[in-house]
Amino acid sequence: MTTAEEREAFYDEEIAPALREIARKCEQHGLSFLAICEWEPGDYGRAVLQQPNASPAFMLTNIAAKSEGNADVLINSIIEYGRRYGHDSIHLAAFGVPTTPQPDDNGG
Repeated sequence: MTTAEEREAFYDEEIAPALREIARKCEQHGLSFLAICEWEPGDYGRAVLQQPNASPAFMLTNIAAKSEGNADVLINSIIEYGRRYGHDSIHLAAFGVPTTPQPDDNGG
C-alpha cells in the first residue's frame, strides 16, 4: 500500500498532466470536462473545462465538486447558481430565490 504522499505525487506527476491533455482535447472539440481524483479522504485534484453552454447538470456537478463536501458551501453555491441562471426548484423558491435570472452586483 502506498502512502498518501506517494499517491499525491503520482497524481501530480502522472494523472494531472493526463487530465490536462484530455481537457485540451475536449476544448478543441467544444466538450465540457470534469474529473476528480482523490488520493486521501478529503485530498483530491479536480480538472474542469466548462463550455459556455454547459448544461445545468454539468454546472451543478462542478458546484458539488468545488464544495469539498461542505453542505453550507454547496447550498450557498446552488442558491447563487439559481439567482444567476434561474431555476424551477421548489426548494430554492422556499429560500426566496427568484425563478428568473438576476443581475449580479456588477450589473451583469
